[in-house]
Amino acid sequence: MQEDLATLIRNTAAQVRARDFMWAVGISAGVCAALLIAGLADWRIVLLTWLAFLAALAVRYRFSSGRVWAAPVQRIIETELNVQEAELARLRMVHGVARVLPEPLFILDADGIVEHANPAALDMVGLSEATGKHFASVLRAPIVFDAAENVLAGKEPESVEFTTPGAVERTCRAYIAPIDPGGGNDRLRALVFIRDLTTERRLEQMRADFIASASHELRTPLASVLGFIETLRGHAKDDPEAQEKFLTVMQSQAERMQRLVADLMSLSRIELNEHVPPRERVDLSELAQDVMESLSPLFEAAGAIVDFTKGDDAGTEIRADRDEVFQAIQNLLDNAVKYGGDPAMVKVTVGRGPAPTPFTDGAPAHRAGDSAEQVAARLGVSVGELVYVQIRDFGPGIERADLPRLTERFYRVNIERSRKSGGTGLGLAIVKHIMNRHKGGFQIESRLAGGTVFACHFQHAQ
Repeated sequence: MQEDLATLIRNTAAQVRARDFMWAVGISAGVCAALLIAGLADWRIVLLTWLAFLAALAVRYRFSSGRVWAAPVQRIIETELNVQEAELARLRMVHGVARVLPEPLFILDADGIVEHANPAALDMVGLSEATGKHFASVLRAPIVFDAAENVLAGKEPESVEFTTPGAVERTCRAYIAPIDPGGGNDRLRALVFIRDLTTERRLEQMRADFIASASHELRTPLASVLGFIETLRGHAKDDPEAQEKFLTVMQSQAERMQRLVADLMSLSRIELNEHVPPRERVDLSELAQDVMESLSPLFEAAGAIVDFTKGDDAGTEIRADRDEVFQAIQNLLDNAVKYGGDPAMVKVTVGRGPAPTPFTDGAPAHRAGDSAEQVAARLGVSVGELVYVQIRDFGPGIERADLPRLTERFYRVNIERSRKSGGTGLGLAIVKHIMNRHKGGFQIESRLAGGTVFACHFQHAQ
């Protein structure tokens, strides 16, 4: 590049010198002709003088190389190029910093058009490219766009809080400030920096929910334990048979409280990270089989018959948090064993596309939750790009009115049976929040006397 530039400058200088030489020849010849016409000098003297001038000029050009002529120009151009390269290096550094920022950042021109959006910003709005689009169509938060318009109109920087819509709401704060054009002819720009406050807000809500749930659900077993303790310290103090009976009940109540606290903590952790998409690649088919293997002692103790089927040979890899999906499948299997009959028969199926419905004949089944088509539309993919795990039991089924409420915290169809089987009423709520984090879908399908089917749909990892 530098050599090409030097050669270009030297060639250009040589052309300029050649033109100057021809101009000098022409002008000097004109002067000599004027002297001859005016009769002011002898033609021989004029001719010798003109030839001597040309010889001197030729010697001057011969010993003054193009490099010498080009050197000052080259120094000026190189200085300017160095200044521009330093400026480009600073711009590349700023662009690199913006790219690695974990928080979303937008730069808008004076008309509200996105000039730059870093990867975190694109991930937030779910786009592959935002440059050239109007900010109002990229981030659907009118309060942020209004603040950006105010800043672009020359007002002071603003900070606004907003909530993004969707299956999982995210609470954010946007800081909008003007970018000084630097005294040139450039128009004012605006920087929009967004900070995700979802974790902080969820922590606050988690504390409130945990206290409310724990105080509500632990009140009864604690009262029961305290009552038994009072009885044991009173008239049952010397009654070994009553002591054994009451201690057994107290142990059962304590274990129930322990399970309840564990499920509440688990649900709180899942809700805390519900807005953070998982990145790990997991084979859903292998994971389902691992869950079944880990629960084999439970199946044997309950006399349950559990069958596994893989729909076809298509890949079943998904982007997931392995531990959370493991817990979701475990909760569904545990639920199927508890309520799937005596002994329970459970069928586990993993495959690609929409989960098949087993209720193709007889009385119609009732459904609640997201269908495969709804999940695919929400993710912007075809139904064939989904991966599902389906768990079916052959129990008594669930009433239609109960289906939509099954994923509510502490909701139980049969409270007495749930408590006897050790249920906390949080299992399906945990599954729902896990599926929300994975941007998937959870559907329940049931028919009275025909059993219940739980299906989880995920997007296939390309």
